[in-house]
Amino acid sequence: MSRPPLRAVFLDLDDTLLDTAGLLLGPARLEAGAAMVAAGLPGTAEEAAAGLERMAGERAGENPFEALAEAKGADPVRVGFAGWGAFFKRKVPERMPLLPGVEEALRALRAKGLRLFLVTFGDIATQETKVRATGIASLVDRVHYEPLGPSADKGRAFRAICEEEGLDPGACAVVGDRPDAEIAAGRRLGMFTVRVRRGEHRWLEPPVPEDGADATVPTFAEAAGNLLAAGR
Repeated sequence: MSRPPLRAVFLDLDDTLLDTAGLLLGPARLEAGAAMVAAGLPGTAEEAAAGLERMAGERAGENPFEALAEAKGADPVRVGFAGWGAFFKRKVPERMPLLPGVEEALRALRAKGLRLFLVTFGDIATQETKVRATGIASLVDRVHYEPLGPSADKGRAFRAICEEEGLDPGACAVVGDRPDAEIAAGRRLGMFTVRVRRGEHRWLEPPVPEDGADATVPTFAEAAGNLLAAGR
């Protein structure tokens, strides 16, 4: 079945448009490690940070804070929560560059008449700081912050924006790095989905094969190029 002409693109921020893994992940893991040690995890903050990195690869898709606490014989609830909170309330520099080619790609998409909606998940104050630090708000039509917590749902945000903007989800695309978040949400709504496979969640596989992206590319610039070339 053919799709209607593309009218809008929903965008993820972290590790899609911004090199969060390269710029922020190391310091965030160290802050989380220090918080976990203070809450009862054996070892040093540096050892905990290394453990969190190891868990991200060995147990992709699981909560690395709880997993590390369990592996070290610490209370996964108390210690895991301490690490989780410190990680997501990471310190953010006042200025950060977008990934290479992102600004040009966003301008090219807008030049084709496409509306751009940034939907970012996390601690709202932290995500707001990232948006200010990158200046990305001037490159998109709207920014939506999905609050941190177990009830966070990008699909809910996508549906709400489509209703408010009078958009058919089938005429929208989603570009992001997480198959278990924006990609799965977009597919459930019938959107065209493009995964940028890089950064912290590059090891993640779709929860079920049906949630796999319609296309997978290494960079956002390539994702935008594919959308433009395909008339998507």
